[in-house]
Amino acid sequence: MVMLTTHGLKRRTAARRMLLAAGVAAVTCTPVVTEATSKRTSSKAAAVVEVRARPGPAMTRERILASDPERLERLGRHIVIGYHNPSSVRALVEKKAIAGVFLTDHNVRGRRIDAIRAEIDSWQAIRATQHLPPLIIAADQEGGAVSRLSPPLARQPGLARVLANLKPDADVKAAVVEYASKQAGELKRIGVNLNFSPVVDLKIDPRRRSDGETQLRYRALSANPKLVSTAAGWYCETLAADGIFCTIKHFPGLGRVTRDTHRHAGDIKAPVLDLYGADWVPFRSLMSQAHVVTMLAHVRLREVDPVTPASFSRPVIDGLIRTEWGHQGVLITDDLSMGAVTQSAEGVGGAAVKALNAGADLLLVSFSDRHLDAVFTALIVAERNGDIDKEKRAQSGQRLNGLPAAHTPLPASGGARAAGRR
Repeated sequence: MVMLTTHGLKRRTAARRMLLAAGVAAVTCTPVVTEATSKRTSSKAAAVVEVRARPGPAMTRERILASDPERLERLGRHIVIGYHNPSSVRALVEKKAIAGVFLTDHNVRGRRIDAIRAEIDSWQAIRATQHLPPLIIAADQEGGAVSRLSPPLARQPGLARVLANLKPDADVKAAVVEYASKQAGELKRIGVNLNFSPVVDLKIDPRRRSDGETQLRYRALSANPKLVSTAAGWYCETLAADGIFCTIKHFPGLGRVTRDTHRHAGDIKAPVLDLYGADWVPFRSLMSQAHVVTMLAHVRLREVDPVTPASFSRPVIDGLIRTEWGHQGVLITDDLSMGAVTQSAEGVGGAAVKALNAGADLLLVSFSDRHLDAVFTALIVAERNGDIDKEKRAQSGQRLNGLPAAHTPLPASGGARAAGRR
C-alpha cells in the first residue's frame, strides 16, 4: 500500500484537474506505484553511480564489413543510417548490416524523383534476394521548415500552421486527413515507409525558448494535449492507410526543454505527475498503436534518471516505458550524431550499446560516414564480451518483425476515405 502525504494528495488532485481540463479521463494517465515502479527507482539509483567510459578506437569500415557475417546481421538489424555516398549504402545492404536508410536533403537535392526511387528500389531488390524484410526508408518530412525532401517532393506548410489557420467552425479532422493524405502520396512516390512525424511535444511558453535548431515554437501543434493527441492520431491513421508508419516525437517531450539537443543534452525538471497530466498524454494515447513508432529524445528526465539522456537510459526505457507501462511498440533513438550524444561521456558507441540494452529497437545514425564505425565497433566489442543483453535483443527482434507491415496498406477508416484519400 502507498501512503500519500497531504502534499502528495494535492499534487495528484491538481494532476487530475489538468487531465479533466484536457478532456482525458484521469484514470488513463495517472501513474500507479507498483513493483515495477520500485524497480525503476532502484535502477535510477544504479544509473547515478554507473561507471561510464567511451569504447576504444573505431575499427575501419573494411574491417567491420569483413567481420562475422552473422553478428553483423544480428547487430545491423537495429541500425538506420543517413548517408552521403550511395555506394556505402549498397555495401552495407549487401552485408545485411543495416535495417534501413534515412533520406534527407543532401540525398535528394537537385535530383529527379525517379532517379532516387530507382536507387532505393535497387537496395530493396538486394534485400529480396537475401530473403530479408524490405529496408526501412525513413524521412523527416514534417512540413514547413522541416521538409527535408522538398524539393523534389511538393512542399507543404507545417501541420501546426494548418491547425492555427483553421476557422473556428472548420472541420479539423477533414483538414488533418487531407494534409496527411497529400503528404503520404508524396512520400510513396519516393519509396518512404517511415516518416519522422508528427511532433507531439506540447507548445509550452514558446516566447521563453532558446532552443536553436529545434525551433519547437513553430513545430509543436498546440499546448492542449487532447488536441495534439487527436490531430496526431488522425495524421498517423492516414499515413498508415498508405502503408507508411508515423513516428511520434520526441519522448519524454521537448516542451519544457530550453536547450538545443542538436548541441547539448537538455533537461526536464518537472515532476513526473505533471508530465502524466500534460506532456505524456499524446504519447500514451498513441504509442501503443500498431502503426506508430516512438522516437526517444536526448533529454534527461531528472526525476527518473538525472544522469543519462532518455534515448539510452535504462531507468527511462526499461524501467518506465517497457516495465511500468508495459509498452511493446518500436522505439527509435533520435539521431545519435547529435551533440547531446557525441559530447556525452559514453560517446556514440557507448550510447548505442546502452540504448539497445535498455530496450530501444532502432538506432538512428544520420552521419554514418562520421559515426557508424564507432557504433559498430562498440556493438561488436560488447557482444564479444557478453555485454549485449540477449533477452532484450530477442524481445526487440519480435517487435521489429512487425515493421514489414509498413509495406502493406492497412484498412483505411471510413473517415479517411470520405475525406478524399487517393
